[in-house]
Parts: sequence; structure tokens; C-alpha cells
Amino acid sequence: MLQKIDEHTGGCKLGALPSGLQCCASLEELFIVNWGELIHINDLQELSSLQRLSINGCHKLISIDWLSLLQLHSLDQLAISRCPSLSDFLEDGVGSLTQLRELDIGEELEAFPAGLVNSFQHLNLSGSLESLWIYGGDKLKSVPHQLPNLTALKSLTIHNFSGEEFEKALPDWLTNLSSLRCLYSIGCENLKHFPSSTTIQRLSKLETLWIHGCPFL
Repeated sequence: MLQKIDEHTGGCKLGALPSGLQCCASLEELFIVNWGELIHINDLQELSSLQRLSINGCHKLISIDWLSLLQLHSLDQLAISRCPSLSDFLEDGVGSLTQLRELDIGEELEAFPAGLVNSFQHLNLSGSLESLWIYGGDKLKSVPHQLPNLTALKSLTIHNFSGEEFEKALPDWLTNLSSLRCLYSIGCENLKHFPSSTTIQRLSKLETLWIHGCPFL
């Protein structure tokens, strides 16, 4: 019974996933890494047992069948990064992925898709998501103000928000994340202020605060 596929295929010339993949109903983990010629990812809905999906370094990838991805109701880890040609990024959000515990967004976006950030308010997702990794790049101006709805969030990584217009201080409402145990700020070059020590004490469960590559802090 096949449970894991690691498609680390830098030399592969196929523009889409193999058609036989849809027959792997017992597949639990799928890693698609550095697939240089991959253009489309379609028909994921048959992978009904899939728990972990990672798509990384597919520079020609222009589309993912989001509708089929959102039917993967067993999915608890989703990571998408370094796919610069990808369009319509999670416009419908992830609210239907009610088992999702870890979400990594490693794309340089001009704005967080409204559907994605609104899904942070979805009752099922807000109570299940435990780890969120977001990449800012040089265009985003702030972290999504919907984050405090993620009441189960234990780990938050804010990475490479490097634009000159990015807010100079992290908002105090981050301390409303009452379950947070780990907070990482990495490569935020223009960030000058964290919430005050008095305010950050409201994160009573915080165990790890890691600041790296933030020269003004």
C-alpha cells in the first residue's frame, strides 16, 4: 500500500503529474520539489487519504486545481513555496480543510488573497490551525489582521517582510494569540518595534521568541 511519494524531479520533462497518481487512494504524503517543467497540478481529489502536501521550487508552475485540493479533507499539512509563476493563489481560502494543522505560505504575493485571510475566521480552521509560516517579500505592507482569530495557533513565523512600506512595528493584537508558544521574526529588514514588554507578557504560553535578520531590533 503506497503511502508516500517524493517527486524530487529536477530533470523531469513532464508538464503535469502522472495520470496514474489518482489511483493512489492510500497515499498519505506527497512532496513535489524542484520539478522544473511542471506547469499544472490537477485532479487531486482522488487522493482521499492525503495528509501532507508540499509543493516547492516549481518555477514554471502556473496553476493548481484549487477546487480539487480543497476536497482533501484529511490534509493536515500544506506547504507551497518558491513557485513564482503561480496565479490565483488560494483565492477560495482553506476553510474547507477542517483538519489542517500546519500551513506554510512561501510565495511572494502582492497581497494576501481575501479568500485565504477570510478563511482564518472559519470556525473549523480557527480552532485547528497550529502552525503558520508566511513569507512577505518586498510588496506586502502588513501581516493579515485576521490572525487573532486563529485561537489554536502555537507557532507563527513571519519571514522576509522586507519592503520599505512594511509596517515598522508588529501590531499589538498579535498578543491576542493566546495559545502561541513560538514566535519567529526572520529577515524583516525594516521592522523596528515589537509589542512592548508589558503587552507581550499577555502571551502567557510563549516559550520561544526568535529574531533573526532584523537589524533594527
